[in-house]
Amino acid sequence: MILNCDIGERGMDHPVDRELMSWIGLANIACGGHAGDADSVRAFCQLAEDHGVEVSAHLSYPDRKHFGRVSMSLSSRDLADALEEQWQRMPDAGTVKFHGALYNDAWRDVELAGWLAGWLLGHGVNRVVCPPDSELALACGDAGVEVLAEAFVERRYVRTAQGVQLVPRSDPLASISEIAPALDQARDLIQRGGVRDLDGTFQSLQVETLCIHSDAPLALELAQGVHALLEDGV
Repeated sequence: MILNCDIGERGMDHPVDRELMSWIGLANIACGGHAGDADSVRAFCQLAEDHGVEVSAHLSYPDRKHFGRVSMSLSSRDLADALEEQWQRMPDAGTVKFHGALYNDAWRDVELAGWLAGWLLGHGVNRVVCPPDSELALACGDAGVEVLAEAFVERRYVRTAQGVQLVPRSDPLASISEIAPALDQARDLIQRGGVRDLDGTFQSLQVETLCIHSDAPLALELAQGVHALLEDGV
């Protein structure tokens, strides 16, 4: 299991983002859709290379105003154009992770997931980071794109009719704001293959990578703690 981080969203010189590179194994670098620009992409790709960290292109709806966290009704052509513009900043990336609303929409929307799987295949992407058992995971599996199943360390989960999913950000309980419960969730994911939902009920969630958002208030301390757990084989 590896630790990944959504990063490069606060400029090329943000001290926390730069320090996070010392503790992660995969950097999902914002490519300009929700945040980031050509300069920050170059800077974080170089920083990742310096630290021996893998990279993925972190692609989103073209929505800097809302940080890519609001669903957009785009035509296939408009979405393709938006993704293409971002992709051109990291055209050699073999891995992609979608961001925010696009990530969540592809979790549930069969048609969108199938379209994105085709887009990835057409661009030579051989691996996607996404939720296990999501529509995107299923579509990519069918298309021959490797799925790196992911769970978030500092986000809470809930059981829905469509499976175990993230608590919406509109809910005040969506994020874990203290280090101890966040590390407890990491341990559950590593050792037991699941998480506790809002009711405290254990829910199975089999993943291969854990994610931390770089803009989470406890991101750096949490990255150091999860790195230690993974190093210790906990």
